[in-house]
Amino acid sequence: MTEQDWREQVNHLLGRAERLDPGEAKVMALEEAARLADAHGDVPLAFEVRGAIIDAATFGGFPDRALVAFAWCRGQQQRDPVRYPPEDLLWKQKWVVGRLDEFPHISRKQIAGALDDVEQCFTKAEAGRRALLKLRYQAARDMGDTTVAEEFWAQWVREPRDHLTDCRACELDDELDHHLDQGEYAMALEKARPLLEGRSACAEVPHLTLGSVLYPLFKLGRLEQARDYHLRGYALVQRNREFLATVGEHLEFLTLTGNVERGLKLFERHVGWALEHASHRDRFTFHSAALALMEQALAEGREQVAISLPRAFTLYSPEGAYETRTLRGWLASQAEGIAAKFDSRNGTDRFGRLLARTRRLGTEVVPFPIDSPLPG
Repeated sequence: MTEQDWREQVNHLLGRAERLDPGEAKVMALEEAARLADAHGDVPLAFEVRGAIIDAATFGGFPDRALVAFAWCRGQQQRDPVRYPPEDLLWKQKWVVGRLDEFPHISRKQIAGALDDVEQCFTKAEAGRRALLKLRYQAARDMGDTTVAEEFWAQWVREPRDHLTDCRACELDDELDHHLDQGEYAMALEKARPLLEGRSACAEVPHLTLGSVLYPLFKLGRLEQARDYHLRGYALVQRNREFLATVGEHLEFLTLTGNVERGLKLFERHVGWALEHASHRDRFTFHSAALALMEQALAEGREQVAISLPRAFTLYSPEGAYETRTLRGWLASQAEGIAAKFDSRNGTDRFGRLLARTRRLGTEVVPFPIDSPLPG
C-alpha cells in the first residue's frame, strides 16, 4: 500500500466516524485508522486519531477503550513533552481519570497516582484547581470515603472557575449527587431547575439529570412530574449505552410506581448493554434496579415472565420464557459480586449499602400507572 493509499484510507475512516452516531461502530472506525497510522510509523497522526477515539469512546459507552487510547497518548507526551505538550490532553485527562474508580481491578493506589498526575499537569498549566477538586470529591464519594468526600466538596464549590472547569450544566448535574446522598431532595430539585427547564445544557445534560431526579420526585410525591421526566428522559438515552446507569434509574422508577410490564420491556432492551459494558459501576446500577424489578414482579404474583433476551445471556431461552425467581437469583449474584469487588478495593461498605437500599425499594412502592407507549 502506497503512502497516498493508506492516508486516503485513514481519511475515509475519519470521515465515516464523523458521520456515525455515538457507539461501537464509530469507535471501531477510529481504532482502525489508528492501527493504519501505527503500521506506517506516523506517530503524530496516531496521536491525533487517538484523541478522537477518547472522545468517541467516552461519549459512546466504551470507557475502557478511552482509557487505552489516553494511556497511549499520555505515554507519548511523557516521552516527548515538547512535541506533545500535556496541555493538549487536559480535558480528556479529566474525562478518563474521572472514571477510573468504575473499574474495581484498578487499585486505590493507581487512582491516587492518576489524580496526582492530573494535579501536576493542571499546576503546570496554572489552571484547573476547581476541576481537580471535583475529581477528588467524586473519587472519594464513589469509593465511600464520606469524610474525605465532604472535605473536597466544601473546597470544590468554593473554588473559582477557570478555563478548565467543566461547563455549568455538568457541574450542576454533578452537584445533585451530594444533595441526593444527604436526602436533600427539594434542594436537589431546585439545583436541577436550570437543567430541567433547558436554561443550561450540554452533550449529556439533561439526559443524566432526568434520571437523577426521578427518585427525589417520587419521594416528594410529585408523581406526574416524575412520569413526564421519565418519558422525556428515556427518549434521550435509549440508544446510547453510555447511559446504562441512567436507564437503571428509569428502571428503578418504574419499579417504584408498579409499572412492572414497562420495566420488563426496558430490561429486555438494555440487558445486552449490561452484559458487556466495561463500567462495573454502571452495570451495578442497572443490575440492582433490575433486581428490584424482579422482586416487584414476584410480589405481584408473576412467577414467569415472557421477554426476549440476547443469546449471550447466561440463562438464554429461545422460547423467551423465564422463571422470575431464576432471573432474580442471577441478578442478585451479579449485583452482589460487583458490590463485593468494589467494597474490597475501596475498603468501605458503600456498595453493600447501595444494594441494601435497592432491596428495600419494595416497601416504598406507590402504584402510578404509565400508559404512554415506549419510544421506539
